[in-house]
Amino acid sequence: MNLGIICEFNPIHEGHKHLISTVKGENDAVICAMSGNFVQRGEFAVYDKFERAKSAIEAGADLVIEIPTLCSTLSAQGFAKAGVDILEATGISNAIAFGSECGNINELKRIANEIKEKDELIKAELAKGVSYPAARQNVIASPVLEGANDILAIEYISQTVLDTIAVKRIGKGHDSDDEEHSSSEIRKHLSLDDISSLKNCEKAVLYKLRTMNEADFLNIDDVSEGLENRIVGAVKTAKTLDELYDMIKTKRYTHSRIRRIILRAYLGITKDMPKNPQYLRVLAFNSKGRELLSEMKKRAVLPVITKYGDAKAQGDETKKLFELESQFTDIFHLGYKIPRPCEEEKTKQIYII
Repeated sequence: MNLGIICEFNPIHEGHKHLISTVKGENDAVICAMSGNFVQRGEFAVYDKFERAKSAIEAGADLVIEIPTLCSTLSAQGFAKAGVDILEATGISNAIAFGSECGNINELKRIANEIKEKDELIKAELAKGVSYPAARQNVIASPVLEGANDILAIEYISQTVLDTIAVKRIGKGHDSDDEEHSSSEIRKHLSLDDISSLKNCEKAVLYKLRTMNEADFLNIDDVSEGLENRIVGAVKTAKTLDELYDMIKTKRYTHSRIRRIILRAYLGITKDMPKNPQYLRVLAFNSKGRELLSEMKKRAVLPVITKYGDAKAQGDETKKLFELESQFTDIFHLGYKIPRPCEEEKTKQIYII
């Protein structure tokens, strides 16, 4: 069986390795749909996508495909859909596996169905001025909706036609002080001298934001209902990104949503850009992954890209999107204390074991 895992590995930890080893039998393969250089919480990934793809292969994955920046910086729903779309588009994925705080696939499916059934009630709660997570919890009132992994699991279940497998998460949990099983805790102990970070180009971000007006921000996903005015007002006085996030945040707009908006504004990602993957960008594979790649090239419903030449051969639209991703990578490289040069997206070799 070919098992898909939607991930960020930012960075990879023992819990991720446990997920891979738990679902992967002797004759199974693991295909990872992994965020590229920018992650769903509205930040730069701490290590570049090729390094993280290499870590995934070393942890037992067989093939790693990128979730492009246009998709990895969306809300939980958009991110989940993009990951599902990639795994389904390979034509070779049989199921999606994921970590879960509750570990109960039947309960996760039940909650996913209940959310669909009570969509109008959730919208009514949203109209009261609360955030979507709060509105959903007000209607459903389930502890399952309190777990970060469970929330994403519900989105995967809602989006996919593939079988789904839940593996109970080990360790203390998301955003805990568990250095073995929490990426957020690991990130706290990484030096800005050694990683890529939005903090390392904070003034560049603030400069870009100060050149934008209300109409510019209104053209960014998730900006509506006057939020653009609040952002412009905050941008005029904020001296740091953290201060900016705090000034914009309200009961309705969470920190993570604000961070995504600011990141997409900095990158120049507007509402008219694609929200679904347009090709399958391979980042790494091993010997079993090579076999998967060969089969995927025959069965995939999206173009398979292993190098810049593949993108150019697909035509203007694919080439344009690949070059846009290349620009995003160039910006990501400014997040290092000593910036890396441009054009790596077009020249970097896929990691192969």
